[in-house]
Amino acid sequence: MSQSKFTIKDFKQRYPSDDACLEELMQLRFSDRPTCPNPTCQKVTKFHRVASKPVYECQWCGYQISPMAGTIFHKSPTPLSDWFYIMYLMTATRSGVSAKEVQRQLGVTYKTAWRMCNKIRQAMDEKSILDLRKICQFKPISRISPKLFLVFS
Repeated sequence: MSQSKFTIKDFKQRYPSDDACLEELMQLRFSDRPTCPNPTCQKVTKFHRVASKPVYECQWCGYQISPMAGTIFHKSPTPLSDWFYIMYLMTATRSGVSAKEVQRQLGVTYKTAWRMCNKIRQAMDEKSILDLRKICQFKPISRISPKLFLVFS
């Protein structure tokens, strides 16, 4: 049974915008929580996207949750689609991607490119590096750290 490769064309179709990336994060982080985490509400709810912010809110009480909180994307001014693209590049190539290459491809400063690469590499552990091309979902990197990263197959 052979697995088809996840190509750049597949990537662009699956993650065409920041909204698509945020929706993927939301589904993977909070799809198993149909109840509101607000202690005063705790009703079964559907979370709806707030148009002006990258957050979702409870349909009953308005409690907001952020899919990016506690991840390597938290408080980053860099678009989520850029983060996803660099993670795709890092997992699609054998030797990874240098910060200089990220700088060229995204048109960001070297400092931003280095920070992105560094955060992604820190989020990875030895076991996940071996499984990068086999998995296509967000996974917690370690039991200690709540940071998440995305790998593609």
